[in-house]
Amino acid sequence: MAQPRTGPTLVILAAGLGSRFGGPKQLKPLGPAGNVLLEYTAYDAVRAGFGRIVFIIQSSFADDFAPLVRPLPDGVSVEFAYQDQSWPEGVVPPERTKPWGTGHALLAARDLVDGPFVLCNADDYYGTSSFERAAEFFEGQCPGSRHYGMLGYRLDATLSGTGSVSRAICNLADNSRLASITEHPVITYRDDVIVSETQAGKEFELHGDDRVSMNFWMLGNSIFELLEPEVRDFIERYRHDARAECRLPDIIQNLMQQHEITVECLPHNEDWFGMTHGPDYDVAASTIQAMHDAGTYPTPLWQSNA
Repeated sequence: MAQPRTGPTLVILAAGLGSRFGGPKQLKPLGPAGNVLLEYTAYDAVRAGFGRIVFIIQSSFADDFAPLVRPLPDGVSVEFAYQDQSWPEGVVPPERTKPWGTGHALLAARDLVDGPFVLCNADDYYGTSSFERAAEFFEGQCPGSRHYGMLGYRLDATLSGTGSVSRAICNLADNSRLASITEHPVITYRDDVIVSETQAGKEFELHGDDRVSMNFWMLGNSIFELLEPEVRDFIERYRHDARAECRLPDIIQNLMQQHEITVECLPHNEDWFGMTHGPDYDVAASTIQAMHDAGTYPTPLWQSNA
């Protein structure tokens, strides 16, 4: 029997319902052997030395996710956390079918993570070197540290040609320290200009070289003691608002303002793509196929990694 692997943990956010995409996009095959996008994320993490994977899903997806973990290499442990079964103690949720957002989703993994971890989305592709950079970041961190990291992508490299996107714009101090992060829920191209639309209907221009968070966070398990009261307060405040989302970038912003944490933004210029809208699938599938053809990934995906 293979020995369990050491190394950081990968936590994948895969509980979204894919309302803009038209279904659970995290389960849609797109590789030449039928692999889904999150398997490429897992492959890159394992290749960089990560030893555990935690999938945060809805409990109704459990049977669909089970086949995805069977090809993983020996020694890589896998756990499932269920967002719809995770609530801060004493908080009774209202009737709601939409997930509460990425901040609440991460809370579901609090009993499964005991060290440094990367948190990222199931429907985004972050580039083959992303997890190598994360592993290097963790090498300099002390247990219990509240100094975290994130990868910052160029805004113009993360837009969709098929519809609006939501992005968290980063404001940096001293070139790398994250000073603030602001969620922009509706960003589109308008006559070759990148425009952010506010809920009040106002518009203002953004810049292509702005750094954005694509939810690739390098965190420690110290985050959970800070996260739970933030999520509790949010749900108690917005429990009757069916549209409210407890977003992790907003929580990170609050914790930075309270001087509870510091965050280092690592500019990252490797290719990114994702599946926000249905037509994004064809672009993602052709991009993955091209990487297989170039030898970036083997076919089948896992055989050479076992």
